[in-house]
Amino acid sequence: MQNHPPTNKRKVRVGTIHVLAAAFLLIVVFVCSFLRLLTLTSNQNATSSAAGAKANAAIGSSRIRQIESPAIITNSNRSNSFHFVISSDCTSYQRWEVLVQLHSAQSIRQCGRYTWIVSGCLQEGGGAEAGKGKGGAHSDRLTPSLLLGEVERHFPFTLSNHTVAKDAIGAKDDNNCHTIHPHVHFTPDFTDMSVYGGPFADGTLKRTFRGRNGQIQLGNYGNTYPFNNKPNGLNHWARHFLRNDHRRDESVVLIDPDFLFLNKFQLDHIVSPGKPAAAKYGLGGQFLEFNLTRICDRAPLAVGVPCPFMSVTNKDVNNYYSAGPPYIIHIEDVVKFSKRWSELVPPTFDEYPLLYAEMFAYSMAAADFGLKHKLVKNIFAGCMTGWPHSHEKEELNALKLSAKTYADLIENEPLSLGATGGGASSCFLSPLSPPPFLHYCARYSFVTPFSNSEGNHSNLYHWFAKRHVDHDILDCGEHPEPLQPFLSNKQEKGEGGDRDWNVLTVCAIVRAINFAKTMGCEKDATNH
Repeated sequence: MQNHPPTNKRKVRVGTIHVLAAAFLLIVVFVCSFLRLLTLTSNQNATSSAAGAKANAAIGSSRIRQIESPAIITNSNRSNSFHFVISSDCTSYQRWEVLVQLHSAQSIRQCGRYTWIVSGCLQEGGGAEAGKGKGGAHSDRLTPSLLLGEVERHFPFTLSNHTVAKDAIGAKDDNNCHTIHPHVHFTPDFTDMSVYGGPFADGTLKRTFRGRNGQIQLGNYGNTYPFNNKPNGLNHWARHFLRNDHRRDESVVLIDPDFLFLNKFQLDHIVSPGKPAAAKYGLGGQFLEFNLTRICDRAPLAVGVPCPFMSVTNKDVNNYYSAGPPYIIHIEDVVKFSKRWSELVPPTFDEYPLLYAEMFAYSMAAADFGLKHKLVKNIFAGCMTGWPHSHEKEELNALKLSAKTYADLIENEPLSLGATGGGASSCFLSPLSPPPFLHYCARYSFVTPFSNSEGNHSNLYHWFAKRHVDHDILDCGEHPEPLQPFLSNKQEKGEGGDRDWNVLTVCAIVRAINFAKTMGCEKDATNH
C-alpha cells in the first residue's frame, strides 16, 4: 500500500443547496441558448424567403433594375474610398459624355463607386418625339427609361433611385477594379430661377453685371440657369443616399460630364471631415466685389448675423477657396455643404448672371463653414488651367514623340486601329504620365503634316469641340466608321498655346469615344 504525503488543504463540503443552485443555473443557460437558436433560425428563414422573393421578382422584371429595399454598405476598404459623382442634365448630349467618361474610368481600372445624378428628365409616356431638339447643343431631352436603357447596355446591372446595392461597389469581387456598376439617381429640374424669388423672378428686369473694366454684361441665361442643377442635385442625392447607406469612410469626388480619366486618381491622407480638397482654379476673389450684403440678406446662414464669407480676404480665397472640379469632399460634410451651396446660387446668380455663378457660390459656401480646401495643382488638364509641365528630359521627349506619333497616324492612316483605338490613356507614351483627369471644355486643334519645327503654315487643321459630336455617336447602328478629328481648311486656334498637348487632347477624346462605342456594342452583341 502506497503512502501519500499529508495535505494541508481543507475539504470542501458540497451541500444540497449548492447542488440545486448549480442545476438551476444550468437550466437557465440551456433555455436561453435554445431561444436564441430559434430566433436566429427564424430570422435566417425570413431573410432567405425575402431574398428568394426578390430574386423571383427580378427574373420577371426588365433589364433595368429598380432596387427598392435599403442596402447597408459597411465595407471600409481604403482602395475603394472614393465615390465619384457626376451631375448632368437629362439629354442625349450629356448622356454620351458621361458614358464615355465611365468607360475611361473602367479602362484604367479606377477603384471607387460611381453615381450619376441626372436632373430634369421628361415624364414617361410623352412619345418618342416629345424631347426632340429641346436639350442643350440641339440635343434631345430624354425620359428616365431612354437614358437608363442606354446606360444598361454599356454597364449591366445599372441601379437607379432608392438605394445603391452591394454589387454597385466597383471592386466588390475584383481587386483590379475593372467592373463598374453605376448608380443613376434622378432628380427634379432645378434650372428655373424664377421660383427662387428676387427682383428678376418675373422676367421684367434683366440681370446684368458690371465687370472690372466698367463694361456692363447682359446675363445670357435669362431665368434658366443650367448649372443650378449641380448643387441641388448633389443635395437631393446625398439626403436620399445616406438614408440607405451606412458607409462613412468615403470622399465624394464631384466632376463634370466632360471629364475623362487619363490616369488613376489617388489623393491619400488629404481629405477628412472638415478638410476638403479641390483643383486649383484661377477664378480668384472676384466674388468679393459682388454686393455680398445683398447676397447674405437673401440667404442668411443665421438670422441677423453677417455671413462669414463677407469677411474673407483675397489671400484667403487664393489659399483655400479658389476651387473647381474635381471637388473632393468627405461624405460627412456633403449634406450640409451642398444645402448651403444651393441656397447661395440664386442670389449670386442675380449679382453675376454668367457661367461661373455656381462656382463663386461654392467658394462662399465653403467660407461660411470654414471648409478650407487643400487646393491641388496638376490634377487635371484641358481648360481653365495651364498645361502640365515637366523638367525631365525623358518626359519631354515622350511628350513630343506621343504627339508626333498620333499626328502622323491621323495624316497617313486616319481610320487605322492605331489611330482610332486604344482608349484615352493610350495616347501617352512612357514615361509620359498624364494627370488623372482631362477636362475638355475648350476647342483643340493641330495641323498636318506635323513637324517639330515652328512656323508650319499648313491649311489642314484637325480639331475637336464637344458640341460638334453627334449625340448618337455611341449607337451601334450609326456611324459605321470610327470617329476622327474634325477637319477644316481654316485656321483653328489651339487651346493654351501648347501644340503637343493640343494633339494629345484631341487624341484622348477621339480614342475615348471610339473605345466607349466599341465596348458598348460588344456588350450589346453579347446580350443579343
